[in-house]
Amino acid sequence: MNISKEHDMALNNGTTFRQHVAEPSAWKAEELRRDPAWVYPLTTAEITELETALQAVKQADIPLLAICEYNFPLPLTSRKLRDISRQLEDGRGIALLRGVPVANRDLADIEKLYFGLSSYLGVVIAQNTKGDHVGHVKDEGLKWGQVSGGELVRGYRTNAYMPFHSDPTDRVALLCVQKAKRGGLSSIVSSTSLYNEILATHPEALDCLFRGFYYSLRGEGNGGIAQITDYRIPLFDYFAGKLSSRYVRKTIEQGAAVGGAPLTEEERSALDLVDMLAKRDDLRFDMEFEPGDIQYLNNHVAFHSRTGFEDHEQPAMRRHLMRIWLQSEDARPLSPAMSRPHGSRSPFLSREQALKKKHAVR
Repeated sequence: MNISKEHDMALNNGTTFRQHVAEPSAWKAEELRRDPAWVYPLTTAEITELETALQAVKQADIPLLAICEYNFPLPLTSRKLRDISRQLEDGRGIALLRGVPVANRDLADIEKLYFGLSSYLGVVIAQNTKGDHVGHVKDEGLKWGQVSGGELVRGYRTNAYMPFHSDPTDRVALLCVQKAKRGGLSSIVSSTSLYNEILATHPEALDCLFRGFYYSLRGEGNGGIAQITDYRIPLFDYFAGKLSSRYVRKTIEQGAAVGGAPLTEEERSALDLVDMLAKRDDLRFDMEFEPGDIQYLNNHVAFHSRTGFEDHEQPAMRRHLMRIWLQSEDARPLSPAMSRPHGSRSPFLSREQALKKKHAVR
């Protein structure tokens, strides 16, 4: 590694923010249980509108990646989607859309429905080096972290427990197509509340967390499985009046193991603290997905987790979620380090790149 401290500091503000954050995204579990405003059931009229839009794109033979709000018109449902967008950025940072009609539909139709809905909340980007814009979260019989096809296998392709983490985009969506036989519970936690708790009880850990960590690129950056980000990615960052977060411990530890960036005892202790707090009963909120649920999260203010799961023997009954990554023009400003959370070698489009591509297509 030949990365200077000055280079890292130039990518964020180089200082540690130390003020309590009082905003709706700083929730605790009991607040979500008491306040269902973040849950958005679809009405019969909205479901009919979705089905009409789906039939229109099918009849026009519009390919999946060309679907957008202009050719997937939702004059009624779009009002609810605007409310969800505001909830994600200025509210709790989470939203659950219930009742998407997935039963008795083939996967291609579900993808189109999901893509069209989500296009109202941002630009859908590829989430792996194969160019998949709709990821299929299911057990492929692989082990998390093993080498497959020259890349390190990511957790969503296994049935393993996935610790709390965030994805490297403004927003992430998970659509439940089929539940597991047992397990697969979704858990979320406010990273804003985690910051507030650390500030109140272990402020000495904040310097380390704001300084950040190098991440493995998992072989996705055309530099082999030992390649890591060329600068530190802050776990917490304060920029333009907003607190943001980014965290995947597994990828941090992979970077430390194979990329020449070993973690110090201070860094391990700080990460242990984040993990311990994220699991705490009063901070963590658990939910069980039902088919037709879409969970939308603001990655800058919420971490998510999943328990391990056991599948049914029959393939059609096995747990199957679809994931979409979104970059949004409604999202908060980010420092340079946070705007490219996989570094300059990342194969994933930044917000700026995604919006530029969207406007070019128009």
